[in-house]
Amino acid sequence: MNITTGELLFYGGISGMILVAAAASVTVIILTGSRKRLRRKLREEYGDFTDSPG
Repeated sequence: MNITTGELLFYGGISGMILVAAAASVTVIILTGSRKRLRRKLREEYGDFTDSPG
């Protein structure tokens, strides 16, 4: 099976985009969990934030 340079770049680009999308999904999941833990810890230490956005 002979693969041309153009095909290699095309399929390599598609697989690269899939890997980047998977890494972005994992990052979003991790940062969402970290945000929840941080907010919980800050509420325990400093009380409720009434005038903060979000």
